[in-house]
Amino acid sequence: MTYSYKGNNQYAVKLLLYIDCFNGSTSAIAQDLYANISVFEGDSNKLLGNLCQSVIRGNPTRVSKTNYNCIKIAPNACVDAYEYNTTFTLPPIKGGYYLSFQRCCRNSTINNLYNPLSLGENIWTHINDTTGIGFNSSPAFKNLPPNFLCTNTPLVFDHSATDANGDSLVYEFFQPYNGANSGNPRPDCSAYDIPPFNLVTYNTGFSMLNPVPSSPSIFLNNKTGQLRLTPTIPGQYVVGILVKEFRKGVYIGATRRDYQFNIQDCVFETTSAYMAPNVNCNREVFFTNYSQNATAYHWDFGDSSIQSDTSNNKIGYYKYKAPGTYKVKLIASNSNCADSFENWITVLDRIYFSLPKAIFYCGQGLQTIQPDTFYKNAQYLWSDGSKDSILKINAPGRYWLKVTLGNCNTNDSINITSDDLKIDLLADTLVCLLDSNLFKGQLTLSGSTDSIRWYRLPNPIPLPFTDSILNINRSGKYLAKGIKSNGCPFADTVVISDWKGKAWLKPVNVFTPNGDQTNDVFPELHPPYHYHLQIFDRWGIEVFKAYDQAWDGGQFPDGVYYFFIEMEACGQKEKAHGVLRIIH
Repeated sequence: MTYSYKGNNQYAVKLLLYIDCFNGSTSAIAQDLYANISVFEGDSNKLLGNLCQSVIRGNPTRVSKTNYNCIKIAPNACVDAYEYNTTFTLPPIKGGYYLSFQRCCRNSTINNLYNPLSLGENIWTHINDTTGIGFNSSPAFKNLPPNFLCTNTPLVFDHSATDANGDSLVYEFFQPYNGANSGNPRPDCSAYDIPPFNLVTYNTGFSMLNPVPSSPSIFLNNKTGQLRLTPTIPGQYVVGILVKEFRKGVYIGATRRDYQFNIQDCVFETTSAYMAPNVNCNREVFFTNYSQNATAYHWDFGDSSIQSDTSNNKIGYYKYKAPGTYKVKLIASNSNCADSFENWITVLDRIYFSLPKAIFYCGQGLQTIQPDTFYKNAQYLWSDGSKDSILKINAPGRYWLKVTLGNCNTNDSINITSDDLKIDLLADTLVCLLDSNLFKGQLTLSGSTDSIRWYRLPNPIPLPFTDSILNINRSGKYLAKGIKSNGCPFADTVVISDWKGKAWLKPVNVFTPNGDQTNDVFPELHPPYHYHLQIFDRWGIEVFKAYDQAWDGGQFPDGVYYFFIEMEACGQKEKAHGVLRIIH
């Protein structure tokens, strides 16, 4: 189901219904003269009964394209395409609209669905809310699917689409939807299933990405829409393929094709087929020729830089002049018929990657090793057997990585050693500035680092990340953390306590005022605090009193004296007393 915006809130809607005219019921096909299409609010999923339509179909188009040459005996397969066209008037609303056609039941002969006769089909589309994207027309597939496929014969089908708005398109497989039921196979507007819609169930061994037995596996190029498969078992298989559209990187809608592939054994005059890796190294490609009943071959290797890029050998080999993507065609023929097969290949000089030159195991938790270049669809193998593109380690040692892409491979190794780089956080003595009542100190980080972040816990300090010295003027718990020069993290803390007056008083009980510059005065000549000092002799007589002036004691005789001192610095006060002895 597709839609095209025509202006004035009007959308031209087209439903393409493919009918098996060989296995399908004649009466059931006749019932589909009209298709009932229901409309739902995109935001609430509410059925909008006044917008539902019953649309008459046009005359059928027989899908007669075989997609194969040189078929000697064609299989019994018949597909008719019916087209239903109408116009809906849909003013912009929040969430847009869902349009749905539901019909039961599918063919009982389908191989990859569970209980297919009880399953219906739900063909739907979503017309987006126009907010932010404007009005839109959905993408439409360019080609009708093949009416049958042949076993053991490669098929390349152009499943690409066009978009009237020039949006970016991406192709994917999807799991088809179930609709209606055997009790009400053609529901009218009032009996429809509402969004979100139910999905079909696959038989064991089948899935959305593996809907058809094929060797190699079925493949859909998400950029070009090219579908490739080589069916191996006859039968009928339902395949879901959708095209998504993106506008400025934002997903805005999709068109879905729910199709039954009829696969049968075919008899050919001759068939052309080859295999080659999708990605090839050294600019060399080796082709395996799987053509049948052919006596002559002609290769065109698609190298437009040279005229002689052809060969008539059965075995295909070519060395390209330059890396790139090339379309290779093989024509296989006999005296009666010629068949051709073509496919795209990618050619590289080689694949490149390297592991880091040196990594240190930091001694805790898991550490990550990864290559400097990643290749989509490549296979990765590490020395421990891991197949992820990134390796997590918990011990030093030697590790290697092998990367394989197509027939390209390369490897590299790395030796990881233990982290022995020591980082220490050191603190200088904290000094009190008397005049400003502030602290002054310095923290120093020793060792080689790449980045440092300082904290006075719990808050970070806004300093450059590489400065290894921190000047401080407050007490507290300080943290330095960052990355060492070997890539390992580090963290260290130090606690700076408040200034304590008694701790600054030198523990002296003897002083010698003899002018030798050692213990000549008490408490000291320039202590880091303000103070009031009193000195008493042994009989309790005060012999000295001063503010911020030390006692030299030189004029007093030897003997025992007593001191009382009141100290003040940085907003704190302390008192101390004790015994002094003078010795001349």
